[in-house]
Amino acid sequence: MKDSIPSKTDIKELTNFLPLLYDENIELSKPYPNADMSDMISGTFYKYHPSVLTFFELVSQEHWKDYKYVDNFSEEMVGPGKIEEASINQLKTILTWCDRTERFFEGHWEYVIKIDVIKRVLNRLIHLDNN
Repeated sequence: MKDSIPSKTDIKELTNFLPLLYDENIELSKPYPNADMSDMISGTFYKYHPSVLTFFELVSQEHWKDYKYVDNFSEEMVGPGKIEEASINQLKTILTWCDRTERFFEGHWEYVIKIDVIKRVLNRLIHLDNN
């Protein structure tokens, strides 16, 4: 797949979620009613807030994907000060990692929001878009 660069509109679409995902009045997720271990086979314990679902639907669009994120990503990329200096391609790698890891570690979306990885990425996108 050819790498594409997100447009200003694509960036704005994502950055509009900053106040939504970090609103203290919303629950990012809640367990499904009566969830037990048997639900792990057929479904999920997490019922995400619609803003979280929509955000990650946008992140999974073609222009945000890094098909080589497994090779390109390292934990160091989300370390202190690293996101704040990341290029647009590095941000795509981080966003792809945030999105795809949910398949293997349920609750990862909530985790990356709560530890401010998403906030830092969105703030970096705002900075890159303004410069």
